[in-house]
Amino acid sequence: MHAHHTDNGFLKAVTVALIALTLVVGCESTPPSPISSGVSVTPVPPAAQATATAQPTAVPISPTATATSGGPELEFTLVDSGQRLGNGRSADVDLGDLDGDGDLDAFVANDGRGIAGNAVWLNDGQGAFADSGQSLGYGRSSALGDLDQDGDLDAFIVSWDEAARVWLNDGASAFTDSGQSLGSAGGWDVALGDLDGDGDLDAFVANAKANTVWSNDGQGMFTDTGQRLGATYSAGVGLGDLDGDGDLDALTAGWGEPGKVWLNDGAGTFTDSGQALSPSYIHMHGMGLGDVDRDGDLDAFLTGAPCQLWLNDGAGAFTQSEQNLRSRAGDTVAFGDLDRDGDLDAYVAVGDWNNSNDKVWLNQGDGRFVDSGLPLSNRFSSGVGLGDLDGDGDLDAFVAHAELGKDEDSELPNEVWLNETP
Repeated sequence: MHAHHTDNGFLKAVTVALIALTLVVGCESTPPSPISSGVSVTPVPPAAQATATAQPTAVPISPTATATSGGPELEFTLVDSGQRLGNGRSADVDLGDLDGDGDLDAFVANDGRGIAGNAVWLNDGQGAFADSGQSLGYGRSSALGDLDQDGDLDAFIVSWDEAARVWLNDGASAFTDSGQSLGSAGGWDVALGDLDGDGDLDAFVANAKANTVWSNDGQGMFTDTGQRLGATYSAGVGLGDLDGDGDLDALTAGWGEPGKVWLNDGAGTFTDSGQALSPSYIHMHGMGLGDVDRDGDLDAFLTGAPCQLWLNDGAGAFTQSEQNLRSRAGDTVAFGDLDRDGDLDAYVAVGDWNNSNDKVWLNQGDGRFVDSGLPLSNRFSSGVGLGDLDGDGDLDAFVAHAELGKDEDSELPNEVWLNETP
């Protein structure tokens, strides 16, 4: 959960990635992407940024709710597909083509306090998902990328209850544990990107203690770089070239300390820029990076209560945009052009024990957001992935649910919302 990972939650996000064929920012790659986040994002035209049925197959799509926003020049509609997927305490979701059939599948991280492990949901190409039947450990957050450079998407999983693990894909969506046990428990979010410039995907892990950086040998085997970044409880991380020098920097946000910008020297060593994004007493649960004001650099959307937007000057210095982005507690965010007007909108997954109503903020093209007013999922949302799930060219949403604050066996199934914008 970036909550969440988003997001991020992308694009935990949306995370920068060279994700084979499909994923972006959330989120794992060599060249810096215009979109990055801890949540999952998939580049479909227009480019996007970037976690109750226990049945093994998805329920047939039968729209049950429609939300429409816009005036005479815009009609933006999301429809609940009627699918209720899984019986775990889902904390995060990442989208990517896991079985090589050309459509977007879903890797769902399920928290260890639930009854179901991490799951792979396979898409039939029309937006209907079937459980692959795998149970792949437990996780708080996941990130997809080609970790062993064999041309398919693998998974890096962090967990609140155990050390991080790497699951390798055989190309047909069957995952095998690589046998690595990386770091310690307390992982909250992870982002993948080429941090040291050697052409493979490394990992930046946001942790309840100090954040860590893990270097990939190119075969999917990771080594701790020894860096301990920050003092306490980072709940979200995003990667992107924040200062315009051609390498991937990191932005973290969480509890007990302000959001921080970590600048990369190009070889994977990070330095605190000294900035404080949001005061430490405001709990931030997740974040996403994207160029929301279309000035060519990456801005930051922090999710909490309230959410905050921070604009980048292009050199990695951020200034808060004084917008009223209030909702119930935002858990994570995914960026994408939901209304197809050429800019990045924000889907905020809302996780609140008393009143959870997801929110879509529509970008006016210059980084100013207005509430779409759409009635969306009203369960405890902990993650969201945006991508073209039904093959019609627009961005749909896979929403992960966790019922925190309830008893240990309380779960909520995940949902798929289809975009029917003309």
